[in-house]
Amino acid sequence: MLNKKIHNKTELRDQINLILNDRSLKNPLTESQIIISHSANKSNYLDVKFEDIDFQMIEYIVSQRITGKPLSKIIKQKGFWKDIFYTDENTLDPRSDSEILIESIIQDFNSLKNSKFEFIDLCCGTGCLGISLLKEFKSSTCDFIDISRQALSNCKKNIYDLAVDNRSNLYESDLFENYPISKIKNIKLIICNPPYIPTSLYYALNQETLHDPRISLDGGVKGLDFYIKIVNSIETMPFKGDIYFEIDPTIVDELEKFLLEKSIKIVYKKQDYLNLDRLLKITFP
Repeated sequence: MLNKKIHNKTELRDQINLILNDRSLKNPLTESQIIISHSANKSNYLDVKFEDIDFQMIEYIVSQRITGKPLSKIIKQKGFWKDIFYTDENTLDPRSDSEILIESIIQDFNSLKNSKFEFIDLCCGTGCLGISLLKEFKSSTCDFIDISRQALSNCKKNIYDLAVDNRSNLYESDLFENYPISKIKNIKLIICNPPYIPTSLYYALNQETLHDPRISLDGGVKGLDFYIKIVNSIETMPFKGDIYFEIDPTIVDELEKFLLEKSIKIVYKKQDYLNLDRLLKITFP
């Protein structure tokens, strides 16, 4: 697949870029640099030395990528916020859309930057949301909750790789079913990216997204199933903090209607970098 007469990493990058571009894949130049960096076990393309490049690995990655498999699922890593996270077929890939949640919490809790407080990453998956907050709020602790044992295994790996294990607890639980509810009164905030794609739209997702586990995407008929379950559960608990929900533009109107009918305060709604509704902050009366 690759031309054997390659003399430097720039020539190699350009050739990979050409192959990916011919398949109409997005961001081929960026992906070419990531592939080369990964093969040389470097986090930055600029740090790669030509002699350290593993051409056999690159051949494998490119052959997989041109089938439509996401690069993140091939190399099992994805960048989010300020770190690289392990991901595979058992977890939803971290996405830049979700970074608006991190930005908002940093702004809202700036006065607590050095304070001790507890929060929850609900439906945690890779743990990218909770771990990113732990690294911003150095004295905080996080309870990571997910129904998937495989997802929690990935989350645990990221927790240890990114050195926040001494401030993390993991719970295998269907939402709050197996979570010690006595802890909830001390929780300052909950951050949550639940499954929110309406079932009817699930099969219309692009092929790359369909490599993520369905359990992390399908939010039921209207995409609201998990929001409703979470809100109904928390209503019965002594929780006085804030919830930061990731949302989708296709469900926001119905979700707002549900919350208003429950007399739950919508503190604000924010858009992502593409100006799409992506975050809803709520609090209980």
